[in-house]
Amino acid sequence: MSSERNICITAIDGQTGHLIAELLLTSPDFKSKFTSICGLSLHPDSQKCAELTKLGAKIIPHVPGRVREMEKVLKQSKADTICLIPPTHPEKYDVTMELIEASKRAGIPNVCLISSAGADMADEKKQPKLREFIHIENEVMATKGDSKTETGHSPVVIRAGFYMENLLLYGPQVKHDGT
Repeated sequence: MSSERNICITAIDGQTGHLIAELLLTSPDFKSKFTSICGLSLHPDSQKCAELTKLGAKIIPHVPGRVREMEKVLKQSKADTICLIPPTHPEKYDVTMELIEASKRAGIPNVCLISSAGADMADEKKQPKLREFIHIENEVMATKGDSKTETGHSPVVIRAGFYMENLLLYGPQVKHDGT
């Protein structure tokens, strides 16, 4: 087994992805623990991506709807770990399921899904977007022990809480839409 650790972070242009990458790239506690960080971004020209590029991350444009292409991108990145963050996107579920499939096909052995606290309490009819996290979690954990893919080696789910930053980010939408 290689002593290298190549990490791929999805939705790196979002709040969570950006903060995770920034911490890994700047903290002395983590900097020596990996070889490279690449980030998949739906908005590769964003300010957050520019900041992370300066810190040493490689930003890779993420074009949903092309599993084979994403598989190829993940293989070329030499990622052995993927931090799978569902993007803030109208098709979050489909985009994330596609990333899970591409990760399996690419044989990435370590998968860390960032889910959402409270997803297990969400009502399918009243909070369908929050409940989608449970379906995504199930898909990631279904790889555990699957001998057809390396991705079954070490899946983990982190149910992150709601952050004040996210509340501030969505504040204008809540004020405007009331939801």
